[in-house]
Amino acid sequence: MPESTPPAIAHDPLRALLQAAVDAIVLIDERGRITAFSRSAEKLFGYRAAEVVGENVNVLMPEPYRGEHDGYIESYENTGKRRIIGIGREVVARRKDGSTFPIDLSVGEYATEGLRGFVGILRDITERKHQEALQRRNSEELRLIFEFAPTAMTTTDLQGHILRANRACAELLGRDIDALRGHRHVDLMHADDRPRAIAGLSLISDQGGEWRQELRYRCADGSELTVLHYSAAVTDGDGRPQQIISELVDRSALLAANREADALRERLMHASRIGQLGEMVSGIAHEVNQPLTAIANYASACRRLLQSGQATPAELATPLDRIAAQAERAGQVIRGLRTLARRQDSQRRPLDVNQLVREVLPLVEFEARQSGVRLRSWLGEKLPPVGGDAVQIQQVLLNLIRNAVEAVAAAGPGDIVDVVTVCNEAQRVEIQVADRGPGIAAEAVARLFEPFYTTKPQGMGLGLSICESIANAHGGELSYYCNEYGGATFALRLPAMVASQEDMR
Repeated sequence: MPESTPPAIAHDPLRALLQAAVDAIVLIDERGRITAFSRSAEKLFGYRAAEVVGENVNVLMPEPYRGEHDGYIESYENTGKRRIIGIGREVVARRKDGSTFPIDLSVGEYATEGLRGFVGILRDITERKHQEALQRRNSEELRLIFEFAPTAMTTTDLQGHILRANRACAELLGRDIDALRGHRHVDLMHADDRPRAIAGLSLISDQGGEWRQELRYRCADGSELTVLHYSAAVTDGDGRPQQIISELVDRSALLAANREADALRERLMHASRIGQLGEMVSGIAHEVNQPLTAIANYASACRRLLQSGQATPAELATPLDRIAAQAERAGQVIRGLRTLARRQDSQRRPLDVNQLVREVLPLVEFEARQSGVRLRSWLGEKLPPVGGDAVQIQQVLLNLIRNAVEAVAAAGPGDIVDVVTVCNEAQRVEIQVADRGPGIAAEAVARLFEPFYTTKPQGMGLGLSICESIANAHGGELSYYCNEYGGATFALRLPAMVASQEDMR
């Protein structure tokens, strides 16, 4: 056999192995020449076995591996020191068409029947390397997203210690990122809020899922801020929690804006009440003047009886009772005016809706009579209380009743405005103000509650908008519908509440 020709390996079992092996197998002799090339190796490299058997194995390698390979074998022969043999590593291979690709190479040494050489098992890891690169890229993207997210974020272990915190979190709390690492997350919170946080975070640490709560946090300078805290468990493939990721959204500015909006709404409601009372002042003055005149007349009658010397206690009792009744009537009107005109903080408590109606009606009775309109009230029995601010609800009633009186008066005198209280099936106490006027044009219905929209020549368009805002703030609603008489019915619905007798006192 010529020296240039490598010894052939013709064992049938080996040939069968080379034909059937899934991974590529290449055998080389001690000089690095290929002695066997498996079918999988043919597919992998694009060579037929006949093209490479007898060639130096470096034909399957790109530079610089090609130039270095013979040196590795020579070094092993001289020193016995292994660089790859029995170890395996990732290298780059070269196909017949010159393209390169990564492989996982394992090399072993064999000696049989006087033959000695090496066997290489090669596996294409192109897809694996692609997935690894993709995973690295995704991990880097996630790192950047976490690091530079505008929202404060942390990751914690299941015991609640911070593993990572981003820049936004450090800036929000006025702390150093490195100082946050290892810190117990709940220790950053207000002491009063920690028990809730510990309970919620422990739950998702055990069971997974998510948890959301508004909490107070302490900044490094001692200041306090309110945060919407959102946490979710990161789980493994079996659904077991591994760590917790949390997001902190600063709500301080929003809460301040809400407080400012509430204050503005209160001022607007107060201005609206004052405006309504200003429009009603002449009528109310007449309404108060009537009982005062009656009191003066009854007092004069009592004086005359006393001056005559013939008055008996029984004769004086009747006019004195009437004086007391007229004084109470005047007092009710004055108290109603003072209550509506007073600017005060919103006070929520259980309210008797029927009593609210009774207190409002005297304020509009004179205006209704002057307009030739008759006010009627139909008050339901045993209505449950509602929770709310009495002054604000009375402001809504006053506005609705005055609107109804104006609508009926414009259609001609002699019509009726009904005020009805009921409790509907949804356990909502409903106050209906129904008139028999011309109703509201279809094109105006959709815009009734829009701010600054009005059908009145001199109106500002704020009355119904404020009324709807008050209804919504009380968890209720204000709606309109055309009633059976063709007029307008406005219904204020408020949720009923269970109140003790002590609450109602």
